[in-house]
Amino acid sequence: MIYEEGCYYHLYNRGCNKELIFQKENDYQKLIQIIKESKIYEYLEIYAFSLMPNHYHFFVKQISSKPVTNWIKYVFNRYVKKYNIKYDRKGTLFESNVKVKFIDKLDYLGNITHYIHNNPTSDFLKKYSSLNYLEKDTFVNLNFFNEFFGGITHYLEQFEEYKKSVDNKKIEDYLFGK
Repeated sequence: MIYEEGCYYHLYNRGCNKELIFQKENDYQKLIQIIKESKIYEYLEIYAFSLMPNHYHFFVKQISSKPVTNWIKYVFNRYVKKYNIKYDRKGTLFESNVKVKFIDKLDYLGNITHYIHNNPTSDFLKKYSSLNYLEKDTFVNLNFFNEFFGGITHYLEQFEEYKKSVDNKKIEDYLFGK
């Protein structure tokens, strides 16, 4: 895939054999810390993310000529090294390299954001989703919600409507080529 400045991407991956990539709460916190310490603003803007026990999702826009995959590799290589030391293990944590879907349809900018925010099903997991960061000064680009949805309040209203009428099959077909 050729990565281009100004383009939108859905980045995702899961643990080998669908195993956990986060075992304890401080594992989630460690990854958030690594993201905050990374040179994120040299690569991309994050609009949505969710960290799940055995997988993750990021919806991003590449803002430089540096491919978004360089950033994700940096972040997760650091995370895996710390994870392997902590849990006295060796080898890969993920089933493959990061998977990337180029988001080329404007109407899917909203759908992918909703889809990612709809992944966490418990209050605990919602803490490690960008849904929890929409009113905080953090690495999630809040301007996206103002520009695309008319503000965070309107986004949250649309998200509630999405949850009532969700057609995950249609979205998954687009995202994962099923």
